[in-house]
Amino acid sequence: MDSTPVTQEVDMILSHHQLQVRSRDFNEDFCQWGDINVAQGVILHPGYITLDPLLEDTFGACVKLSLRDQFQEDGLAQRRLVVPFEVMERDRLEVLSVQKSFPIELPLENGNYALYFEIAVDKEVYCRLTFVATEERIQPKFLMNDDWGAIEDQLIVEGYR
Repeated sequence: MDSTPVTQEVDMILSHHQLQVRSRDFNEDFCQWGDINVAQGVILHPGYITLDPLLEDTFGACVKLSLRDQFQEDGLAQRRLVVPFEVMERDRLEVLSVQKSFPIELPLENGNYALYFEIAVDKEVYCRLTFVATEERIQPKFLMNDDWGAIEDQLIVEGYR
């Protein structure tokens, strides 16, 4: 891949503590929050990720998606984590919250990615979703300590827990 990042921005309304990224059809079972999922703010299933954007109530946010050769941290991030993401069906790639879904227009191929999630506040709230192709499935973990209980290098539990 060329070293120039490929990007997409989507203005979204985030609500119900949910920002989803998926590459497969909707599945109600994959949206269920167990106690551990709530505590870590993440639900992980193959090709189906639900992230808690942490802020209360409903709010607007710019979601910045990018495909890169390597991850570059955002210095304003208040939460940072990485999870495995499998592109299973390219025509099903979307980012969504409860109210609306948007197709992911990045040139992602079927296969494994490290998906980095950051949420930050500058003049407004924004979320960054960075996809980096990987040969093998990566270990999901937090990449920084934060005010919501994340501890750097703490592993993230997968599935309904």
